[in-house]
Amino acid sequence: MKKMLAIATMAILASCNTTKGVSTTNWLGKTVTIKTDCPENGTCTATRDVGKGLGKDAYSDKVYPKIVENSETILIQYEFDRKKAEGDYADDFHKEEIYIEIPAKTFKKEYKNEELQEVKLMFGRHCYCKGSAGYFNVTEGTLKIDNSEKQTKVKLTFKAPVPQLFENVEFNVE
Repeated sequence: MKKMLAIATMAILASCNTTKGVSTTNWLGKTVTIKTDCPENGTCTATRDVGKGLGKDAYSDKVYPKIVENSETILIQYEFDRKKAEGDYADDFHKEEIYIEIPAKTFKKEYKNEELQEVKLMFGRHCYCKGSAGYFNVTEGTLKIDNSEKQTKVKLTFKAPVPQLFENVEFNVE
């Protein structure tokens, strides 16, 4: 029974994996085209949420995504989630994600290093990796955004302050 469940789970995860350059539909029913390779043994997805943004926690200065309503922004999320191995291991998980908050207006712009502060750009790493898990502001890299009313094109090359599985992502999301 466990083996059948594991096979079914792997089939579902494989069907959600976005292959480089192939358009798929994300969990919101929107078309996503990921143009860069997804790290091995994982699934890459992206979402674009119009009218959402990243807020601040009034009780803490810690960095983490607090999603809030904001009619003037778009929240873009890119996520890599590594498939779990067979078996039940407490530390068998690895997820990396990027949050980008941009203005909702139509524009095309490139941000480099210090200019990344003009948008909210956050990297999250979730794993059993002592001292290097959590959320971090990205301040080093290049972000190219082409945003229209219907879709957003993202090309990001960045360096996080902790180890990361990918440094380059390029995708289009409705």
